[in-house]
Amino acid sequence: MIAAAVAFAGSSILAQTASPASSYSQATENTPLTTSNPTLKASVDRLSAGSQAWRDALEAVRPTGRQILVVTSDQVRVADEAGGTTKPFDETVLAEVQPIADAAQRVEVVIVAVNLQRLEKMQGLTATVSDFESDLDRILAHEVYGHALPYLLAGHLSGRCADPLPGQRASESCAIRRENEVRVQMGFGRRTEYGLHGLAMARRSRY
Repeated sequence: MIAAAVAFAGSSILAQTASPASSYSQATENTPLTTSNPTLKASVDRLSAGSQAWRDALEAVRPTGRQILVVTSDQVRVADEAGGTTKPFDETVLAEVQPIADAAQRVEVVIVAVNLQRLEKMQGLTATVSDFESDLDRILAHEVYGHALPYLLAGHLSGRCADPLPGQRASESCAIRRENEVRVQMGFGRRTEYGLHGLAMARRSRY
Protein backbone atom coordinates (compact mmCIF):
# COMPACT_ATOMS: atom_id res chain seq x y z
CA MET A 1 0.00 0.00 0.00
CA ILE A 2 1.11 3.55 -0.72
CA ALA A 3 0.08 6.38 1.55
CA ALA A 4 0.59 10.11 1.00
CA ALA A 5 -0.28 12.74 3.59
CA VAL A 6 -0.74 16.46 2.97
CA ALA A 7 -1.50 19.30 5.35
CA PHE A 8 -3.91 21.87 3.93
CA ALA A 9 -6.35 24.33 5.45
CA GLY A 10 -5.85 22.94 8.94
CA SER A 11 -6.25 19.30 8.03
CA SER A 12 -4.45 16.44 6.33
CA ILE A 13 -5.64 14.05 3.69
CA LEU A 14 -4.23 10.54 3.55
CA ALA A 15 -4.49 8.89 0.15
CA GLN A 16 -3.90 5.19 -0.37
CA THR A 17 -3.67 3.12 -3.52
CA ALA A 18 -4.08 -0.61 -3.68
CA SER A 19 -1.11 -1.06 -5.99
CA PRO A 20 2.29 -2.17 -4.67
CA ALA A 21 4.96 0.52 -4.49
CA SER A 22 6.88 -1.00 -7.38
CA SER A 23 3.85 -0.85 -9.68
CA TYR A 24 3.17 2.76 -8.70
CA SER A 25 6.76 3.78 -9.37
CA GLN A 26 6.75 2.07 -12.75
CA ALA A 27 3.50 3.72 -13.78
CA THR A 28 4.62 7.21 -12.81
CA GLU A 29 7.83 6.94 -14.82
CA ASN A 30 5.74 7.26 -17.98
CA THR A 31 3.12 9.82 -17.03
CA PRO A 32 2.77 12.65 -14.51
CA LEU A 33 -0.82 11.56 -13.78
CA THR A 34 -1.80 8.18 -12.36
CA THR A 35 -4.95 6.54 -11.01
CA SER A 36 -5.84 2.99 -10.05
CA ASN A 37 -9.58 3.48 -10.64
CA PRO A 38 -10.85 2.40 -14.10
CA THR A 39 -13.66 4.98 -14.19
CA LEU A 40 -11.24 7.82 -13.45
CA LYS A 41 -8.71 6.34 -15.88
CA ALA A 42 -11.33 6.33 -18.65
CA SER A 43 -12.08 10.00 -17.98
CA VAL A 44 -8.38 10.89 -18.06
CA ASP A 45 -8.07 9.05 -21.37
CA ARG A 46 -11.02 10.97 -22.86
CA LEU A 47 -9.52 14.28 -21.79
CA SER A 48 -6.13 13.30 -23.16
CA ALA A 49 -7.67 12.36 -26.49
CA GLY A 50 -9.88 15.42 -26.79
CA SER A 51 -7.87 18.34 -25.40
CA GLN A 52 -4.57 19.61 -26.74
CA ALA A 53 -4.26 21.96 -23.77
CA TRP A 54 -4.54 19.01 -21.38
CA ARG A 55 -1.89 17.05 -23.28
CA ASP A 56 0.47 20.01 -23.49
CA ALA A 57 0.25 20.70 -19.75
CA LEU A 58 0.98 17.09 -18.83
CA GLU A 59 3.92 17.06 -21.24
CA ALA A 60 5.27 20.22 -19.62
CA VAL A 61 5.15 18.57 -16.19
CA ARG A 62 6.63 15.23 -17.33
CA PRO A 63 10.35 16.30 -17.30
CA THR A 64 10.04 17.58 -13.73
CA GLY A 65 9.09 14.18 -12.30
CA ARG A 66 6.21 15.77 -10.38
CA GLN A 67 3.03 13.76 -10.01
CA ILE A 68 -0.75 13.98 -9.82
CA LEU A 69 -2.42 11.11 -7.98
CA VAL A 70 -6.15 10.88 -8.82
CA VAL A 71 -8.09 8.81 -6.29
CA THR A 72 -11.67 8.11 -5.28
CA SER A 73 -13.03 9.53 -2.04
CA ASP A 74 -13.12 6.09 -0.44
CA GLN A 75 -9.35 5.83 -0.94
CA VAL A 76 -8.64 8.77 1.36
CA ARG A 77 -8.76 9.50 5.06
CA VAL A 78 -8.71 12.97 6.58
CA ALA A 79 -6.86 13.92 9.76
CA ASP A 80 -6.00 17.16 11.54
CA GLU A 81 -2.47 18.54 11.39
CA ALA A 82 -1.70 17.19 14.84
CA GLY A 83 -1.97 13.68 13.41
CA GLY A 84 -5.08 12.80 15.37
CA THR A 85 -7.74 10.24 14.58
CA THR A 86 -8.54 10.04 10.90
CA LYS A 87 -12.03 10.22 9.45
CA PRO A 88 -13.57 9.45 6.05
CA PHE A 89 -13.61 11.99 3.24
CA ASP A 90 -16.57 14.38 3.60
CA GLU A 91 -19.37 12.68 1.65
CA THR A 92 -20.94 16.05 0.81
CA VAL A 93 -17.84 17.16 -1.11
CA LEU A 94 -17.75 16.28 -4.81
CA ALA A 95 -14.00 16.67 -5.34
CA GLU A 96 -10.95 18.18 -3.68
CA VAL A 97 -7.37 18.99 -4.61
CA GLN A 98 -4.55 18.77 -2.07
CA PRO A 99 -0.94 19.75 -2.87
CA ILE A 100 1.80 18.02 -0.91
CA ALA A 101 4.31 20.69 0.09
CA ASP A 102 7.60 20.51 1.97
CA ALA A 103 8.88 23.02 4.52
CA ALA A 104 9.99 25.33 1.71
CA GLN A 105 6.50 25.13 0.12
CA ARG A 106 7.84 23.12 -2.83
CA VAL A 107 5.22 20.84 -4.39
CA GLU A 108 6.15 17.51 -5.98
CA VAL A 109 2.82 15.68 -5.67
CA VAL A 110 -0.82 16.77 -5.81
CA ILE A 111 -3.69 14.52 -4.75
CA VAL A 112 -7.04 14.87 -6.52
CA ALA A 113 -9.89 13.08 -4.72
CA VAL A 114 -13.20 12.56 -6.56
CA ASN A 115 -16.41 11.38 -4.91
CA LEU A 116 -17.90 9.14 -7.63
CA GLN A 117 -20.76 7.97 -5.41
CA ARG A 118 -21.77 11.55 -4.71
CA LEU A 119 -21.81 12.32 -8.42
CA GLU A 120 -24.01 9.29 -9.14
CA LYS A 121 -26.48 10.25 -6.40
CA MET A 122 -26.67 13.85 -7.56
CA GLN A 123 -27.44 12.82 -11.11
CA GLY A 124 -30.25 10.46 -10.17
CA LEU A 125 -31.80 7.57 -12.06
CA THR A 126 -32.57 9.57 -15.20
CA ALA A 127 -28.92 10.28 -16.03
CA THR A 128 -27.35 8.32 -18.87
CA VAL A 129 -23.87 6.84 -19.01
CA SER A 130 -22.95 9.68 -21.34
CA ASP A 131 -24.23 12.23 -18.78
CA PHE A 132 -22.09 10.67 -16.06
CA GLU A 133 -18.97 10.51 -18.23
CA SER A 134 -19.34 14.10 -19.43
CA ASP A 135 -19.87 15.40 -15.91
CA LEU A 136 -16.85 13.47 -14.65
CA ASP A 137 -14.75 14.87 -17.48
CA ARG A 138 -15.83 18.39 -16.51
CA ILE A 139 -14.93 17.73 -12.88
CA LEU A 140 -11.45 16.48 -13.77
CA ALA A 141 -10.94 19.37 -16.18
CA HIS A 142 -11.57 21.72 -13.27
CA GLU A 143 -9.70 19.86 -10.55
CA VAL A 144 -6.71 18.60 -12.54
CA TYR A 145 -6.22 21.25 -15.23
CA GLY A 146 -7.66 24.15 -13.23
CA HIS A 147 -6.07 23.45 -9.84
CA ALA A 148 -3.55 20.58 -9.71
CA LEU A 149 -1.44 21.25 -12.79
CA PRO A 150 -0.64 24.90 -11.91
CA TYR A 151 0.91 23.71 -8.63
CA LEU A 152 3.07 21.20 -10.49
CA LEU A 153 4.02 23.59 -13.29
CA ALA A 154 5.27 26.03 -10.63
CA GLY A 155 6.60 23.30 -8.34
CA HIS A 156 5.51 25.51 -5.46
CA LEU A 157 2.43 26.55 -3.49
CA SER A 158 2.72 29.94 -5.18
CA GLY A 159 1.32 28.24 -8.29
CA ARG A 160 -2.14 28.14 -6.70
CA CYS A 161 -4.89 28.84 -9.25
CA ALA A 162 -7.93 29.96 -7.31
CA ASP A 163 -11.67 29.62 -7.69
CA PRO A 164 -13.71 32.85 -7.90
CA LEU A 165 -13.31 35.32 -5.06
CA PRO A 166 -16.41 36.93 -3.52
CA GLY A 167 -17.84 39.36 -6.07
CA GLN A 168 -15.64 38.07 -8.89
CA ARG A 169 -17.23 36.76 -12.07
CA ALA A 170 -16.70 33.02 -12.33
CA SER A 171 -15.29 33.26 -15.85
CA GLU A 172 -12.59 35.67 -14.62
CA SER A 173 -11.13 33.35 -11.98
CA CYS A 174 -7.90 31.50 -12.67
CA ALA A 175 -9.27 27.96 -12.24
CA ILE A 176 -12.36 28.47 -14.39
CA ARG A 177 -10.42 30.26 -17.13
CA ARG A 178 -8.16 27.22 -17.31
CA GLU A 179 -11.09 24.80 -17.07
CA ASN A 180 -12.76 26.56 -20.00
CA GLU A 181 -9.71 25.95 -22.19
CA VAL A 182 -10.31 22.22 -21.87
CA ARG A 183 -14.11 22.44 -21.96
CA VAL A 184 -14.09 24.25 -25.29
CA GLN A 185 -11.74 21.69 -26.82
CA MET A 186 -13.92 18.86 -25.48
CA GLY A 187 -17.09 20.43 -26.88
CA PHE A 188 -18.60 21.12 -23.45
CA GLY A 189 -18.96 24.87 -23.87
CA ARG A 190 -17.68 27.51 -21.48
CA ARG A 191 -18.48 27.54 -17.80
CA THR A 192 -19.94 30.90 -16.80
CA GLU A 193 -21.09 30.28 -13.22
CA TYR A 194 -19.52 28.85 -10.09
CA GLY A 195 -20.99 26.01 -8.04
CA LEU A 196 -22.30 22.61 -9.01
CA HIS A 197 -24.76 23.88 -11.62
CA GLY A 198 -21.97 25.38 -13.64
CA LEU A 199 -19.65 22.42 -13.21
CA ALA A 200 -21.86 19.45 -14.09
CA MET A 201 -24.52 20.30 -16.61
CA ALA A 202 -26.51 17.04 -16.50
CA ARG A 203 -27.88 17.99 -13.05
CA ARG A 204 -29.43 21.33 -14.04
CA SER A 205 -32.97 19.93 -14.10
CA ARG A 206 -32.67 18.62 -10.53
CA TYR A 207 -30.67 21.29 -8.68
